[in-house]
Amino acid sequence: MILQVNKMYYPDIGGVETIVKQYSEYLKQFDEVVVLCIHRNFSVRTTVEKINGITVYRCASFGTYMSMPVSLAFFWHLFRLSKKANIIHFHEPFPLGSIGSLLIPNSKRIFVTWHSDIIRQKILKKFIEFFQKRLCQKAEKIIATSERMIKFSSILKKFKEKIVIIPLSLNKEDYINSFTESNLNSDLSNLPTNYVLFLGRLSYYKGLDVLLDAISIVNENIPFVIAGDGELAGSVNEKIKKSNKEIYFINRKMSEEEKKYLIKHSKFLVFPSTLPSEAFGLVQLEAMVYGKPVINTNLPTGVPWVSLHNVSGLTVEPSDAFQLARAIEKLYFDEELYKRLSKGALDRFNKYFDSKVTNELLYSIYFTSNCSS
Repeated sequence: MILQVNKMYYPDIGGVETIVKQYSEYLKQFDEVVVLCIHRNFSVRTTVEKINGITVYRCASFGTYMSMPVSLAFFWHLFRLSKKANIIHFHEPFPLGSIGSLLIPNSKRIFVTWHSDIIRQKILKKFIEFFQKRLCQKAEKIIATSERMIKFSSILKKFKEKIVIIPLSLNKEDYINSFTESNLNSDLSNLPTNYVLFLGRLSYYKGLDVLLDAISIVNENIPFVIAGDGELAGSVNEKIKKSNKEIYFINRKMSEEEKKYLIKHSKFLVFPSTLPSEAFGLVQLEAMVYGKPVINTNLPTGVPWVSLHNVSGLTVEPSDAFQLARAIEKLYFDEELYKRLSKGALDRFNKYFDSKVTNELLYSIYFTSNCSS
């Protein structure tokens, strides 16, 4: 049995949850796969369900605190399921998983995918890093999603000899061959053509204030679509109402089909995150699979490595609204540049980020002994 351990799982979906689902559904052809996670909201019961051939234990929960689901039942189920597992794969950061790893004997085969350091919760970070280090000491291999993550992570620097680079990835078939535009909400079909797209959670580190400032100083009449939900929805909506620019705000959680539609019909993606809480940016891949360039920011994480400056998009400094505005104008109106970066985006996706490529790497560290770090 292969046990995947993460704070949440599909249909609760985010960048990490997408990857846990991808790993699980790929690995089920080789062994039974079980996912251990926690209910996002308060729940007095642990539930067990089958989702596309994966057994999912969703532990009883006190709810979510500081972006982390809290559960006592999790520790019991981790202890019990780890006894049966041949492989246990933790996805960090997940404080309860880090602490619970102490319950697992050193004889077990343990792997860790390191998605990000803890960034915002400074006090929690100091406490949890002790347990994260213990988990990494136990791990047979640690998967980092980019070289930059190793360079800037306070934990990973200490375990370089165990690290294997496996980027986050997408199944191209899910985006190209299976995509349909039926049953979409009418507010999407009424959008203008060739809009610049922001798509994602409306959260503190996403750089929405910088984007809105950049839009205000863009000289040309460029349409923008901002789509997503989150805690900043109210303030974003207020700023948009005061703006005289052409901004369409779609304030709800997007379905997978809606996300694909928005990306496919956009000119390019703008990804203006301002803090290292943004470790990778899976939505960049969702744009690149359609050959859409990305304007991202030069964060000390994997973000500017996913889409490279002047190869598959443009990179600007975080929190620089003027530089972001100039980049938007340049990519929007320079057709020769746009065509080159559009081709570069698709080429880069095919070479590094197609799940067919990354699944082979995952298989090699699970089932063969010749994968070098």
